[in-house]
Amino acid sequence: MQIAARIQHRVGAFSLDVEFASSGPVLGVFGASASGKTTLLHVLAGLAQPAKAEIRVGERLLCHRPGGVSVPPERRGLALVSQDPLLFPHRSVRDNLGYAPGAAQLLESEHGARILSVLRIAPLLERGVRNLSGGEKQRVALGRALLSDPKLLLLDEPTSSLDAELAREVLALLGDVKRELRTPMVFVTHKAAELLALADDCLVLENGRVAAQGAPLSVLQRPRATSVASLVGVDNLLRLRVHAHDVAAGVTLLEIGDAQTLAVPLSDEPPGSWEHVGFYADEILLCLELPKGLSARNALPARTLRLDAIGHEVLVELAVGEQRLRARVTPAAARELALREGCEVVAVIKTSSIHRLGGA
Repeated sequence: MQIAARIQHRVGAFSLDVEFASSGPVLGVFGASASGKTTLLHVLAGLAQPAKAEIRVGERLLCHRPGGVSVPPERRGLALVSQDPLLFPHRSVRDNLGYAPGAAQLLESEHGARILSVLRIAPLLERGVRNLSGGEKQRVALGRALLSDPKLLLLDEPTSSLDAELAREVLALLGDVKRELRTPMVFVTHKAAELLALADDCLVLENGRVAAQGAPLSVLQRPRATSVASLVGVDNLLRLRVHAHDVAAGVTLLEIGDAQTLAVPLSDEPPGSWEHVGFYADEILLCLELPKGLSARNALPARTLRLDAIGHEVLVELAVGEQRLRARVTPAAARELALREGCEVVAVIKTSSIHRLGGA
């Protein structure tokens, strides 16, 4: 589903001024608080009327302002799921699911049964909403949105109010919705792991402007927006194939290229699948030769590609196998090691410093 938008919208002192196009199927919108993510969703949904805008979903023109069409929210064919599930507390799950026009009929259809199956809410149909857990409420909210048969699903940080376990459950369900129901989405999040797990395309907002757009891994590896860099929280983000597990050692080996592997904390992803991992640049130690008697599991031959002096630090870009990594050292260390472009070094990385960010 192609979505294209040019939007200028002001809310008090805040202004949203963006232009983008994406074929998804899941467009992740990423940024810090107050960057304009929710405002963008509200404009797309028709809940806010911008001063100037042109919004297209597929071949359909939803908004052209000023002076043109502005399709009302209920006729846009979009479904918005907010951070709060906003269910009717005095109604059953079935009544909540059937609230949208035509939803009750769709609920009884084969497609409706598939939605119930993917979201695992068929056993909840006759229960009251007050008796549901947070995760169950979010699943019902997703079901209600999907039963409106939307052309596009708008998700406003649907895991933000959930604890870590429930958040993973809802994210997995959204992955099922993407794969099995093939529902296009615009997915707002401030969590890098969620973006990597679900999105195909990434739009980064900062202060109401587009700071970057592209494949999630590429955008997050080199975050141009300072607020996004702090959100990502790591300097090295990698998507690597699982090679094998060493349960006794408590590590999983990921293929990093040139017959090398990276030992990370033990994962439950099967060999051959993909794992996202991240770690800080200052967690990499550089040596001129392979050290002996080392507790760190990773001592990887590397070559320096570039050195940049940044304040009182030196950022070293490394080629490790088929990957590009960044290490941060002091100017004194760079001088003592005589680092320059093209040096052969060994990159030492503790397994415990590597963060697993999920598989995809």
